[in-house]
Amino acid sequence: MSENRKNRVKDINDCYNVCDVVAGYNYYRRVLTEKCLGMFKFENCPENLKQEQLEKRIITDGYAIVFKHNKYGLVTSPSSIYGEDIYFLPTKATYTQVVLGSGNLVIGKNCAIIYNSAIDQERPQGLTPLIDRYARLLADFDSSIANIVINSRTQKMGMAKSANAATALKDALTKVYAGAPATINTNTFIDMVKTLDWSDNTNIGVNVDKLLTARTKTMSDFLQEIGVKSAFEKNERLITDEVAANDQLLTINTDDMLYCRQEGVKMVNKLFGTNITVRHNSAYYIKGNETETTKEGKANDTE
Repeated sequence: MSENRKNRVKDINDCYNVCDVVAGYNYYRRVLTEKCLGMFKFENCPENLKQEQLEKRIITDGYAIVFKHNKYGLVTSPSSIYGEDIYFLPTKATYTQVVLGSGNLVIGKNCAIIYNSAIDQERPQGLTPLIDRYARLLADFDSSIANIVINSRTQKMGMAKSANAATALKDALTKVYAGAPATINTNTFIDMVKTLDWSDNTNIGVNVDKLLTARTKTMSDFLQEIGVKSAFEKNERLITDEVAANDQLLTINTDDMLYCRQEGVKMVNKLFGTNITVRHNSAYYIKGNETETTKEGKANDTE
């Protein structure tokens, strides 16, 4: 067997573990985190204060500290925050990093802090709970869809009378899945293996379609949570007031996060004399068919 074919057979054993929800969860966690990283745009940042580093800290930890390093200038770093003011908000930060070293900082004096949201000021978590919840749901849908699809071509299951026959059957099917030709020894194989009905494919199309729709709706719900106008709902069916209400909801979902980032940036600018700004990323707000309305909506607009 060629090396490439051996690799295909090995890969097929891994990728056809369709119940591996953990692998799906890790995949979607990465995908959803990546989508969150572009929600906001930081501008006029110094060279070593990278937007992606700020947002990764804010999204995963619920906050990011900014301080002036003796060698690298303004930077951010993974950190711990502690202490309390009159509102029980942290007053100090400490960081440890391989390149930057370590240090103790005082928030508002030699260190600024940018929160993800108001609630993160009390219990910093960022968007991690949101990402984790949707990643698990999406992984469950993928696992269910994969199981149905695999079972659709496994209407009969082999039954072997011995471990050797079972191994031979498994090896043959594995090669077939990988696109390789398979051979069996008919003298010992046929009498040792029987088949039985395994799955009913009567409603497979309906079931898969429902799961695909549910998965799409779940992804749509996540995107709306982070302020992205979804293409899932057909806005041409909505009247003008309903469209406006939906758009307002998207704004509410992210306005607090924007406000907290702006307040954090104000602290950075005040402490270190910078002119950093932050805003919504306009690329995340798709106009789509939002201006289309039903006749009822148009009538209401003209009254």
